[in-house]
Amino acid sequence: MRKYSLLAGTLAAAVLAWGFGAKVYAADAKAEITALEHQCAAATSADELMAKCYDSSNEVAVYDLTPPREFVGPKAVHDDFDNFFKNVKDPKIEFVNLHVYADGKMGFARSIQHFTGTGTDSKPIDMIFRVTDCLHQVKGKWKILHTHASLPVDLATGKAEFQAQQ
Repeated sequence: MRKYSLLAGTLAAAVLAWGFGAKVYAADAKAEITALEHQCAAATSADELMAKCYDSSNEVAVYDLTPPREFVGPKAVHDDFDNFFKNVKDPKIEFVNLHVYADGKMGFARSIQHFTGTGTDSKPIDMIFRVTDCLHQVKGKWKILHTHASLPVDLATGKAEFQAQQ
């Protein structure tokens, strides 16, 4: 009887330790992904953004605000970001909100972002848009595998809402 009590106690302690460890891991993953999201927002070139934030596999994809419909593979994603950095001066992104979720080796971040900058025509750019990033771990580091950026659309006019507050 004593053996079973000891075994039951050891098993209960292991389950509690595993549960605590999983919560610590999830908290660490959430903090790591949050930090990565902020690094991505602060990037100043396509090369920096790709190196710090994005998976380099052929599976990486971005659904951006501009055509074409999708950018798939590291070259296409890099070229999309390179086009952005060539056409916007002093880009700044602030998170209106950022929610991060992680479970094991997968995670995602969803955010509302306020973007400001200046176009090549010297006109200011000011917009609020939505971003969802799907991440996974590559050699122990979180990397974005898929990004989906979007703007709400007024269905009556068919036009994007660049300053949607709600």
